[in-house]
Amino acid sequence: MTAPYAALDAERARRGPTFWIDLALVGRALVTGDPALVREIASRHDLEAGSGISALRSVLGDRSLITLDGERHMARRHLVAPLFRRDLEALDDITADSTLEALQQIGVGATFTVYDFARRISLGAIVRFLLPGSSVEEARTGRLIERFLLSFSSPWILFLNPLHLNLGRLSPWGRAMRHRERLVEHLRERVRAARRDPSLPGVLARIARDGADLQEEEIVEEALALLLFGHDTGAAALAWAFVHIWERREVVERIREESDPAYLEACLKESLRLCPVVVHMTRVAPQATRIGAWEVPSGARIFPCAYLAQRDPAIFPDPAAFRPERFLNGRAYEGSWFPFGLGTRTCIGNRFALRQMQLIAATTAQNADLALAPGYEPAPVRRLVLIVPRHGGRMVRRPRVEGLVRRLRVDARTSP
Repeated sequence: MTAPYAALDAERARRGPTFWIDLALVGRALVTGDPALVREIASRHDLEAGSGISALRSVLGDRSLITLDGERHMARRHLVAPLFRRDLEALDDITADSTLEALQQIGVGATFTVYDFARRISLGAIVRFLLPGSSVEEARTGRLIERFLLSFSSPWILFLNPLHLNLGRLSPWGRAMRHRERLVEHLRERVRAARRDPSLPGVLARIARDGADLQEEEIVEEALALLLFGHDTGAAALAWAFVHIWERREVVERIREESDPAYLEACLKESLRLCPVVVHMTRVAPQATRIGAWEVPSGARIFPCAYLAQRDPAIFPDPAAFRPERFLNGRAYEGSWFPFGLGTRTCIGNRFALRQMQLIAATTAQNADLALAPGYEPAPVRRLVLIVPRHGGRMVRRPRVEGLVRRLRVDARTSP
């Protein structure tokens, strides 16, 4: 809960890449960063994924893609995934322009938090992608999401069931649920409007139109999951990427000089390798089974661990070093690099997230000079389910002599 990177490093040094661990909140779990076992887990359709994320059910509900399993999950994925892959290029100008506007609000010499900087940009983009409307309507949606997320001042509020005590404004959980209900009611209104008028734009409207068999609450919970995870995860990943890139002046200069966006993409993938914002995936064995040579009892959790797999020295020599060149050789690293999930549970927004990260990083590199804030050490800390750099990545904007460059090209064919 408090220091997962360090805890995993210590366990690997003591017991290797695969081990059993007893966790107070979830019980006994098999943790593995072994690529062969990870590939086996990814191919196993008998293992459940949605049932393993119990901490999020109180927030997301039981009817979104992330919490469903089996045939219901596949049916929902076939409905939502194609919609989420459409019209990505339409957001390019929005993202680049929003990045420039955000940079203009940061004065030369000012210190800022990268996580907050990226989250403002990505939140606006995901709202416009899912729920486009007037600037007033989009701003209202953004405020409702912000208030809900800021309700969780500590991850313990989310993970500890005894703290799920709704005493209204007197309790953290009560405040969080009040903000959740306001956001959910807003989404209900948008779903009803979309069903009254099938011509409305946006992914939510298309889900409402194409998912005629879905109940209103199912669409609402799907939109809730997409809105929350569609911006926060990418912003956390980008905070790490900024830290890794701007720690090294030669990397920044190469990004600026390269006409091919492949190097920037490699930098982002290497940052995701070093510091996955989601430490592990979760699977549950509904009945006794075997994973490789490991006996897994019924009901046990299995954690294919991105952090362990992505720091395997046999696959990634000098694994603690930032070396973007690892991702310029065309190697897929199957079972060894999976920051966006595994198999049929791979995040449907992976292309959206990586593309947006490229645009924000490229536009920033071409239009501003940054450095880590004096004395800042980017230690990993938990923010709800995500691992982010301490204080969200503290950076300072420095003066640049060169004139502004509008934006760096991003390859429309980019994919994780």
